[in-house]
Amino acid sequence: MNDLFSIEGKTTVVTGGSRGIGKMIATGFVEAGARVYISSRKAADCDTTAAQLSEIGECISIPADLSTPEGCQYLADQISERESTLDILVNNAGATWGAPMDEFGEDAWEKVLSVNVKGVYHLTKALKPLLDAAGSAEAPASIINIGSIDGIRVPTLETYSYSASKAAVHMLTRHLAKVMAPAIRVN
Repeated sequence: MNDLFSIEGKTTVVTGGSRGIGKMIATGFVEAGARVYISSRKAADCDTTAAQLSEIGECISIPADLSTPEGCQYLADQISERESTLDILVNNAGATWGAPMDEFGEDAWEKVLSVNVKGVYHLTKALKPLLDAAGSAEAPASIINIGSIDGIRVPTLETYSYSASKAAVHMLTRHLAKVMAPAIRVN
């Protein structure tokens, strides 16, 4: 039964992998025997987490700013230089912003949507060749997009761009799942 769900020897990328949910996911993957690449904007945090996780398995730090198409392509290029396939992509990197509506400006929208929605799309697109190389209908590659309950229900905090971005991630995930199946599973 353990072999049925094993990710031992799989290659994974976890964005936002230096802390929080991303670090927990990366830790689980390393403990399960996967080769894990983590990425985050803050190079020192990314390097520190990779060093910690490398004490129990294989974890490689590739810092990148995923709020731009260029940053997404940079990360994909770095992975492509090291790997010929990618089994699992976890799009976890995210940003939030909270402020009353009267103070909620364009920068609050641009920052959050750039990371939470556009970053997910551009990184997925850039890594698609490696995912295609790993996946088949019988053994699909996987993309896991981290959404939020705030994309389903109205949050109590004034995080307008965050909740809108997570609702967009939910729909983008459905759209990608329809287009990429059956060789790549998107959840």
